[in-house]
Amino acid sequence: MHAKARSTDPVTSHIAARGVDASGTADSQRAACLSEVVAQPGQTASEISVALELERIVGGKRLPELREAGLVKNGPSRACRVTGKRCMTWFPAIIT
Repeated sequence: MHAKARSTDPVTSHIAARGVDASGTADSQRAACLSEVVAQPGQTASEISVALELERIVGGKRLPELREAGLVKNGPSRACRVTGKRCMTWFPAIIT
């Protein structure tokens, strides 16, 4: 799994993605996000980021990577307790 930047993102986003991969930060963020989804299913990305005391954007970056790896899935959307906007929720892909 690797941090990603969209093809339309500026070069600085691609540099940042490579940096969080090289430092191991992306791996630790993914692990923390996955643990939070397992512990508290049904949260939004922003709620997960706040619960983990991470920058709010982190969940929005790492959760899709975990979804692509088959570890989490989206649930129904609802009003986010952090942003007040309607957002998708996150659940473990496999319930143990």
